[in-house]
Amino acid sequence: MRLTQINGRLLLLLISFALLGLAAGVTAWRVIAAHKPGATSSVIVLPEPREIKDFALLDQSGKPFTLDDFRGHWSLVFFGFTSCPDVCPNTLYQLQQARQLMLAEDTSAEGAADIPQVYLVTVDPERDTPQKLTAYLGYFDPTFAGLTGSPEQLQALASQLGIAFFVEPHTPDKLQYSVDHGASMLLLDPQGRFYAVLAAPHDATSIARDILTVTR
Repeated sequence: MRLTQINGRLLLLLISFALLGLAAGVTAWRVIAAHKPGATSSVIVLPEPREIKDFALLDQSGKPFTLDDFRGHWSLVFFGFTSCPDVCPNTLYQLQQARQLMLAEDTSAEGAADIPQVYLVTVDPERDTPQKLTAYLGYFDPTFAGLTGSPEQLQALASQLGIAFFVEPHTPDKLQYSVDHGASMLLLDPQGRFYAVLAAPHDATSIARDILTVTR
């Protein structure tokens, strides 16, 4: 592993802690108890929902996507990329399984409103075109949505949510390069505010149980 990669990953880790602290005041976060007595949920809810400034991205259809598109429903946001060898496919698989569990829990229209829309925000916009995001997410769940944009546009949203990522410096003609990112998922409320964090590792049963604990 090259020194630049090591430095990049160390920087990513340090920035992640710093951004998470700024975004919510980590020491003030509270952990929501799960349904089962004695069990501990992995959902960390902010003491107060955090407002998000408007941003400009594109969805997997190439259409503009702004803060207004997060409003009116719960949203579960994950930052990753389609060339990710392990963390991303595993997380999306767990999310697909969790969604099925939540749908089975309550098939009514009221129950469906508690199930968040899942968004994969790419941290590798150079390779992740809207078309590629559509094909990739289709392997997991056709209801999952992909978001992309310029590096600056993506950073504008990521920094507000306490997310850091590192793309290995490379020339435009180089198609193989490393991308490092965290595995946390962010929950946004129907007002489009940063509401909670689901820390890794992720498990479908826990995700389904914990999400319904918070959204109901």
